[in-house]
Amino acid sequence: MSESSYVGGAPLLGDAPALDLANTHYAVRGRPRDGLASPVDLAAWARELAPRLPMVDVAALADLPVADRDVARFLDLRAAVRGIAENLTGGHVPVASDVAVVNAAADRAPSSPALVITPRGDLAKRARAGAPLLDQILAGIAGDAVDLFAGERAARLRACQAPGCPLYFLKDHPRREWCMPACGNRVRAARAYRKRTKPVGA
Repeated sequence: MSESSYVGGAPLLGDAPALDLANTHYAVRGRPRDGLASPVDLAAWARELAPRLPMVDVAALADLPVADRDVARFLDLRAAVRGIAENLTGGHVPVASDVAVVNAAADRAPSSPALVITPRGDLAKRARAGAPLLDQILAGIAGDAVDLFAGERAARLRACQAPGCPLYFLKDHPRREWCMPACGNRVRAARAYRKRTKPVGA
């Protein structure tokens, strides 16, 4: 897990691109924040996340035009991913409308096979997307959500147990209960404070 930040300030935990999108709705000292509040935020976040997605032309990320309508599309996908994650971690069946949003986003960048010449001069088969770059990123995140929620990783999906934290993560250790060490430290500090201030005889 590697936490980093961008213009919008949301953590990028690195567990899964779909969860990094979900976690752009985060909290600071218990107050909700939106890491995709503007086109500038989305552009910066997409530049940092996109190299982890398949078929994204990383060289084109330097000049990434983003409009308000693009922000709205990513927020729609975020709401759907968070809805599915909330239902799965709560032991409920995800709602069909959230699943439909993920599937529609995944369809935005259909791929086709293409021949490429490798640096050694061999021919190789690669997938190629002809969609605009933001559609490729949106579809890549949605594709990751499909793999996450319908694959082996779904069994490790957790909601952070720290009070006030709205983040999701993939459990990678039997004792892990929090999305990042900072949340665990806050919980432990709160427990220690309660013990120190507990009235005698209570």
